[in-house]
Amino acid sequence: MNTFSVLIRSILLSGVVLGVGGLWLSPTSHAQNLTYTPTPSNPVGRAPQAITSGDFNGDGLWDVATVNGTSDDVSVLLGNGNGTFRGAVSFGVGKIPLALVAEDMDRDGHLDLVLALSGSDQVVVLKGEGTGLFHKLDARDAGKGTTFLAVQDLNGDGWSDVVAVNSGRFGYYPPFNLSVLMNDGKGGLLAPISYDQTDRDGMFPTGVLVEDMTGDGKPDLTVTWSQPSWRSPNGLVSLLKNAGDGTFVLEKEFKPGFTLSSIQGADLNHDGLADLAVTSLYSDTIRILLQREGGTFTELDPIKVGFAPVGAIFRDFDGDHELDLAVVNRDSNSVSMFLGNGKGLFTSAGHFGVGATPSAVVVEDFDRDQFPDLAAASTNSDGVSVLLSGGGAIPLPSVSTDALVFEADMSRKPSASAQTIRLSNIGLGLLKIVEVGISGHGAEAFALSENTCAGVTLQTGDSCTLDVGFVPHDSGSHHATLTIQDNASGSPRRVALKGLVKG
Repeated sequence: MNTFSVLIRSILLSGVVLGVGGLWLSPTSHAQNLTYTPTPSNPVGRAPQAITSGDFNGDGLWDVATVNGTSDDVSVLLGNGNGTFRGAVSFGVGKIPLALVAEDMDRDGHLDLVLALSGSDQVVVLKGEGTGLFHKLDARDAGKGTTFLAVQDLNGDGWSDVVAVNSGRFGYYPPFNLSVLMNDGKGGLLAPISYDQTDRDGMFPTGVLVEDMTGDGKPDLTVTWSQPSWRSPNGLVSLLKNAGDGTFVLEKEFKPGFTLSSIQGADLNHDGLADLAVTSLYSDTIRILLQREGGTFTELDPIKVGFAPVGAIFRDFDGDHELDLAVVNRDSNSVSMFLGNGKGLFTSAGHFGVGATPSAVVVEDFDRDQFPDLAAASTNSDGVSVLLSGGGAIPLPSVSTDALVFEADMSRKPSASAQTIRLSNIGLGLLKIVEVGISGHGAEAFALSENTCAGVTLQTGDSCTLDVGFVPHDSGSHHATLTIQDNASGSPRRVALKGLVKG
């Protein structure tokens, strides 16, 4: 368990939780009619840069995956259906992965993963097996330092295509452009078509929205641009119109703010036109741009958010059938929530802590209470932080030890007294023990002499016990692992078993 998980666990037990800016808030934080409960962080690889969601193993529950820019891998967290996740399964994918999207690229009914390898300038497709496991399907050169991705059918043939935003790893390695990689009809990708943008004064693309912005039923590309220095007071939005076959031409440009870091879109005022929202690192704001007839935009006043916003998501968070807004703030370790009124205006609903340096967030109903929850990739805490809507009753297992050591004497009866492991539920939700077992090369030297845990459900404060004995058949050292599978974050839990036979 990492430091952040330990901190959250101790905070939950003491009845408080650390909020934004070091303020101490109650464990269930209220903001107007929005309520979120934090859960223990879920460890993934080093420095997660992006997060995506989907049902990766076909059990009907939401799962998440991250790309981890320092450990060069993907981590898959399979959901338990109660807002918690099993322990991450990570696998190497290549140098500096920075972007990730879940999509059924080969139309076999299983979600695949599309990721950007910024260190090798490639877009890679990982084929999903429907079990939570993936293997490489295809890889294509895309452009210099691909940093962002969007996946959608661009030419109407029913196959998902890929838009790669080549920002040279955030403006450090020009040239900067966009690449469109069409699906080859098998789930792989064709050679990229590049769109070089000139006369940008060194600006690089920071995000892309794939959305019909011109009202012709075809998805267009709307791109945000910034200068290499994130604090430079410059920014640009360019709209590339879809010709219908997946090729694009520049339609218009405008400058709605400084140092634009991301873009999102939706019809915010029910007029049938797609509107825009752009985040600005320079001013710590998000700006709404309402589209009018004729393709012009009305820029509303900037909305203050947290420090260094890097992403935004529209969703109905309060159940009033109007789109609300969540903004991810990298430098204030928070998500800013805003409630929409259906006319393009938003009211602040508070800020919620989501771990150290969040890079991206996904919104799904992870605990199946019919209200959307949030899961954020936290770069500096190497984890996924989850905020559950409402009261959020989750289980929290506590194992009395992480290792048992036995000694036996061959000159006598070669056995040792059983030792007891206690498993307790110190959380608020039901803890279901799925399976208990001993495995490993030396498993035959250990035995469960008493097991009151397997198949039971522990309520808050309840415990069960496991008695483990050492019954070796020969001398020397013996090693095995006791594994406990349950429905809480980080499952399975493991206890190391070590036995030494003397004589």
